[in-house]
Amino acid sequence: MRPKKFEFNNGGKMKEDLIERIGYGVMADSEEMPNIFSHSDRFLIIDLKNRKEIVFEEYRKNPHAKIIKKKYPMPTPLGDTISDEEFQLYMDIAEILKDCKYVNGKNLGYFPKTAMEKLGIFYVMQTEDELPRDNIKGMIEDRALAGFRD
Repeated sequence: MRPKKFEFNNGGKMKEDLIERIGYGVMADSEEMPNIFSHSDRFLIIDLKNRKEIVFEEYRKNPHAKIIKKKYPMPTPLGDTISDEEFQLYMDIAEILKDCKYVNGKNLGYFPKTAMEKLGIFYVMQTEDELPRDNIKGMIEDRALAGFRD
């Protein structure tokens, strides 16, 4: 799917607002990200308008977190055979996040990444301990790098 083309008027402002829906895997009792994305107890969903303001947010439960943590403490590596059950769990997680433009978290793993890609979701790997709201704050502060000039 190609990105939507935006037209600019003479003032350098977009004629249409850009809404980016971003999903973050977080723990049940905090907004910290688990070391493995599929171990997220819930997902924080944020809509960011023109990289300027949050216009919507909600939490979505990950009903598969307990079974994944117990049966699949590490995602099956590329080259190994994955069970149908494990891949279906990753597809179910992708289904929860299917309306997101992209998701952000730590250590996704090859097969969870494949499940996300099947539904058109892009994954951004978090390389440092940063809370989701700090990540959003950084995106807003650095919005000029994304082409915003207002």
